Amino acid sequence: MVSLSRLFHKTDEREKPATAATAPAEPACAPTAKATVAPVELPQEFLDKFPGGMLRYKAEEAGAIDRVSSGLVRLFGCSDAEQFRALTGNTFKGIVHPDDWEWVSASISEQMERSDSDYVRYRIIRADGEVRWVDDWGHLVEDASGTRWFYATIMDATERVREKEELRRANERLEILTALSNDVLFDIECGTGKAHVYGDFEGRFGRAPQQEDFVVNRRCQKPCELAITSHDLTPLMTQIGENSLVDFETSAPGADGEPVWYRYQSVVLYDEEGGPVRHVGRLLDTSEAAMRESQFRRKAERDSLTGLYNRAAALDRIETALRTENRPCTLIVVDVDDFKAVNDTYGHPEGDYVLKKLAIFLSQVMRKEDIVARIGGDEFLIFAPGLATGPAAERVLEHLARGPFAGQRATDEVVDPTYHAAPTISVGRPAA
Repeated sequence: MVSLSRLFHKTDEREKPATAATAPAEPACAPTAKATVAPVELPQEFLDKFPGGMLRYKAEEAGAIDRVSSGLVRLFGCSDAEQFRALTGNTFKGIVHPDDWEWVSASISEQMERSDSDYVRYRIIRADGEVRWVDDWGHLVEDASGTRWFYATIMDATERVREKEELRRANERLEILTALSNDVLFDIECGTGKAHVYGDFEGRFGRAPQQEDFVVNRRCQKPCELAITSHDLTPLMTQIGENSLVDFETSAPGADGEPVWYRYQSVVLYDEEGGPVRHVGRLLDTSEAAMRESQFRRKAERDSLTGLYNRAAALDRIETALRTENRPCTLIVVDVDDFKAVNDTYGHPEGDYVLKKLAIFLSQVMRKEDIVARIGGDEFLIFAPGLATGPAAERVLEHLARGPFAGQRATDEVVDPTYHAAPTISVGRPAA
C-alpha cells in the first residue's frame, strides 16, 4: 500500500520553477480559510490505470508542477514524465492551449474568490500535435509550511464536446430551416406539460398558439395542461444577407432513372464583416405532391376516352409553340368518315373502340414532340413543329390516310364485312 503522494511522479528537485519571463502570474488566489487533505492509500497499479490524470502544482507564478500521475502522461501522448515535462515546460500554463490560457486563468481566479475549488474546460495539445478538450477539477490546499498547492484531476472531454457541438449545430439547423419555411414545429414534454413552438405561428394564423392546436388526436388518457413557449426565430434571419435565400422546385434522376422531385431551399449566413460563414439548406421531398399535381394536370389536360390532349390544352400548347418556334409548322385535321353510322350500326362501345384505336395510331405515327389532340366527337388535331410543306409532310399525310383499319377492312370483306367497324378516315391541312 502507498500513500497519496505515491500517486504522482515526482519532478526533478534540481529543476527550477518557470520564471516570470516565460509565464504570467499565478492562475488563482487562495481563499482565507486553509484546507487540508487527508492521506489516502491506493494500489499504484490502480492509480496508473485510472482514466485521465492528476497533478499538483504551485499556486504561484506559472504554476510549476510538483507531481504528475502516469495517467496524465498518457493523456498527453507522452512516453514518460520526462517527455511530458519537456512538452509542457513543467507548468500548468504549459498544459493549457495557448489560445485558452487567458480566459482559463481568469476563470480560475474568479472561482477562487468564492470557493477553494474550481472547474474549467479547455484544450490541450498532445505530443503528436492533436488538439483535445479536457475537464479540469482543481482544489486549493495550503500545507503546514504555508505553501499553497493546486491538486487537479484532468479528464478527456473531447467526445462530450463534439457531441455537444453537434447537438448545438443540429438545433441551429432546425431553427434556420424552420425560419426559412412556413412550417410550425412543436415539442411537448408530457411529464411537465411544457410545449415549445418554433416558427411564425402568429404570422400564419393571426393569433397566439393554443393547446387545441397541438393536442388534436389524443394519444393517451392523461390530462394535458400545456405551458406554451413560442420561440422567436427572427434574430436568425438578421444573419441572412440580402437575396441570400434560394427557393425553387427541381428534380434529380433516381436509381431507376425516373425524376425525383424536391424543393431546394438554402441560405448563406454572414458574419458582421459581411463574410460568408455557413451555407445551410434542405432538400424537401415533394415527389408525392408533384405526382399528384401531375396527375391532376394530366386529368385536366387529357381527353378521358383516348388519353390525348383535349381541345383547351391543345390550343394552349399550340399558342405557346407558335410564340417560341422559329421553324415551319404543320397543322393536320383528322376525322372518322360517317362516324354516326358506326355508332348506329355497332353501338357506342364499338364507336369508343374505334376512337381509342385511332388515337393510338396517331400517337405512334407522329413524333413525341408533336401535339396530338381530340378536339371533338370524332375529330382529331395534330400540330407538328418543324414539319414544313414538302415531300416529308406528304409522306406523313399518306401514312395517316391509310388509318389503323385498312388491314381489318381487307379481312372483313372476305369473312364478314358487317362483323367489325373498320371505317375510313379523312386527313387534311387547313388552307393557308
